[in-house]
Amino acid sequence: MHQLLEKKLTGTLFPLFAMRSKKDWGIGDAAAMTRWFDVMKAMNLDLLQVLPINEMPPGVSCPYTALSAFALDPIYIAVEELPELKEFPDLLAEINSRRSRAAIKKLRTAKAVMYNEVRHLKFATLWKLYTRFHEHHILKDSPLAGEFLDFCRANAGWLEDYAIFRRLKDTHNWTSWTHWELPLKERDQKALEELHGREEHQVLFFKYLQWAIHRQWTAARARAAQLDITLLGDLPFMVNQESSDVWARQAEFSLDREVGAPPDAFSDTGQRWGLPAYNWPAIEENNFEWWRSKVKKAAEFYDLFRIDHMVGFFRTWVIPRDVALKPDFDIKDEPAQRSRGRRFLEAVAAASPMLPVAEDLGVIPPYVGEVLTELNIPGYKVMRWEKSKDGKYTAPANYPPVSLATSSTHDNEPLADWWDTVAAEEKQLLWELVSSTTSKPPAFARAREQVLASLLAAGSRIVILPIQDILGTKDRVNTPGTLGDHNWTYRLPETAEDFLKKNGKTAAGFAALVRQHRGQTNG
Repeated sequence: MHQLLEKKLTGTLFPLFAMRSKKDWGIGDAAAMTRWFDVMKAMNLDLLQVLPINEMPPGVSCPYTALSAFALDPIYIAVEELPELKEFPDLLAEINSRRSRAAIKKLRTAKAVMYNEVRHLKFATLWKLYTRFHEHHILKDSPLAGEFLDFCRANAGWLEDYAIFRRLKDTHNWTSWTHWELPLKERDQKALEELHGREEHQVLFFKYLQWAIHRQWTAARARAAQLDITLLGDLPFMVNQESSDVWARQAEFSLDREVGAPPDAFSDTGQRWGLPAYNWPAIEENNFEWWRSKVKKAAEFYDLFRIDHMVGFFRTWVIPRDVALKPDFDIKDEPAQRSRGRRFLEAVAAASPMLPVAEDLGVIPPYVGEVLTELNIPGYKVMRWEKSKDGKYTAPANYPPVSLATSSTHDNEPLADWWDTVAAEEKQLLWELVSSTTSKPPAFARAREQVLASLLAAGSRIVILPIQDILGTKDRVNTPGTLGDHNWTYRLPETAEDFLKKNGKTAAGFAALVRQHRGQTNG
């Protein structure tokens, strides 16, 4: 059993973009996360789960649609925390000008994340900082430039492709790489070398951005370790077709097919994700090398990693782009499905010291849970979905130790909303479970503490509560099957600096609950 499962971990699901601080530029960043660690400790939380933080294309806010499986999104850079900024008083003066401070304040105080505006402001400033860094460090071969170039060499396996791809996206007005001129589309080595020579300054900019966010995340993780806080990252099932990974590894993906989900509770017709399908023979030939590489990279940022859409590695719902063909699973034979999923899990689990956690929600064949149990990999236990054959809710205290217990996910309504909208008989059943009475369920504000206490007492070694459920609010992160600014733009109203002042009673009460139930497991 993994060492992280030897004790109970109690954490919160809190998207990075939602973390507000007094110094952010309209979105949570690496520095804001560091400030929230102190809040977490005050609430007796020792695990933070974030959503994917890989770079998204312009105009996109869904973190599951990434330009790269390796590159972090520069939108999460805390610009004013970069140490080299102090070397350039003119740029500092520009940032501190009345006009700039007004623009930053507008974004910082907005109710929701304004991705396009934040991205434009940060990139414009970071470009100016990079040009000065290039002139004063790279061209002069300074020790700091040496650190930057060391980073570039250590990450060359993905960084070269990403930086060139990112520059090509800009020069081609973000048209699909499948429509680029043939030498670039097919990655002709001479064409790429010519491009690199011609665009070296701009290509280095994208490498600089990755170095900047890497340094800040490394510092944040070091602070988390000081406070004994572990980090759980989220690795999506697939990247965007318009990603450097697909462009660089074309043989490992099937662009004539896309992946999705079969009909389920979210959709009567199934889901179409617009993401390319895996070419399984190709990726198995190198023992899932791409996945093992990105797991190794993720180990620089996290202690645990969530494998999104776990069932897709056993069997993938594939939708042909040819409308004359019908969607179906790519493997029909159950033993073959089981075998492929197990081979994948064994490969990625051995790729790093991190603990894998499997997102095994939805319509899941029984063998998925059996394989997870055999490999000691935690799966999910969402309280409102865990029922026995008699239709009653399963007591969280009876969840198996190797599991992750939670009240909700980023795709579901928070508990407070569920409590107010679920059928009366369902609410009654859950209330009877958590209160051990047959009385009428009270309003959620009065039921909240007992519901949370039941979950905190789960037999699961890992218990994670979305920040909204800890606070009893109804704000959603995402509503599947819908598009719009209501998705992926949630921000907690309070800053890290003010949170405990404004929510002291709630925080103290929750901290006492955690203290009361920490260490209670089934073995």
